[in-house]
Formats: sequence, C-alpha cells, structure tokens
Amino acid sequence: MKWCGVILAGLLSFTAIASEINIDAEDLWLRQSIPGQSNGAGFGTITNHGSEDLLLIGGSIAIADDVEVHRHVREGEQVRMEAMDALTIPAGQSVQLQPGGYHFMLMTLSEPLVVGDYHDLTLVFSNGETVKVKVPVKELVQSQSSSHHGHH
Repeated sequence: MKWCGVILAGLLSFTAIASEINIDAEDLWLRQSIPGQSNGAGFGTITNHGSEDLLLIGGSIAIADDVEVHRHVREGEQVRMEAMDALTIPAGQSVQLQPGGYHFMLMTLSEPLVVGDYHDLTLVFSNGETVKVKVPVKELVQSQSSSHHGHH
C-alpha cells in the first residue's frame, strides 16, 4: 500500500507540472462600450513563455454571454470581422490583439463597459487550461501620452 501512495504522489506532481500554462496576459484591456452596440471588444498582448504552441479558443466574462476570438479579413475593398476557432500563441512568442486585427469579442453584453471598471476575464485554451486576468476598461481612443506613460 505504501508503494501506491508513492506512485500516486508522483503522478499527481507530474500532472501539476505538466498542466501549468506560462502565459503573460497582464496588459489586456476592454474598449469602452459604443452607444447602441450590444457587443464589446478586448485587446492587448498575449505572450507564451512555454515550450509548446497554445491554441486560444475563447474565454468567459460575467458581463457577456460569450467571449470569442475574432480577426479582420479584407476582401477587395471590404473589411469584415470573422470568428476564429482558435488563435495560435506560438511557443516563446507574443501575439498582439489590436483594433483592425486579432481581438476578443464580448458577445451580448449585459451592461455597458465603463471606463475605469475592471472585469475578470478567463482565457480558455484548447488543452482545457484557463488563465484568469483582471482587465480594465479604457477609452475608445487612447492618446499617445496616456498609453506610454513617459517612456521615450
């Protein structure tokens, strides 16, 4: 019986190590609501410090029915948004989520996104792992001075 405990402890410690996600998503932010719009958007940089690619498949947030990953696609003179099944975050690299590119869509907001508020966003990856991030709501248009805080 003693061996069972040792083997079980070894398996549990391996599982804990194998399931750790090494993601930096601390600079994510949500755009303040546009009057009359029922959806919201989120932006920022997600960095994968791990040794394997990760697939971001969406997320969840209390004030929206769903959080989807979207991208802008150009078709001739037209640009449209489309939902993505997954966004690859390559090992050792960062992916920028920004207006006009990859971004989060917060589908069917239950309340407007108000500048200064913070919301708990959970990122969901294809391997079942999740990462929780406290995300601020910022203005629709950020000035250079407010986004760089004196960096030259």
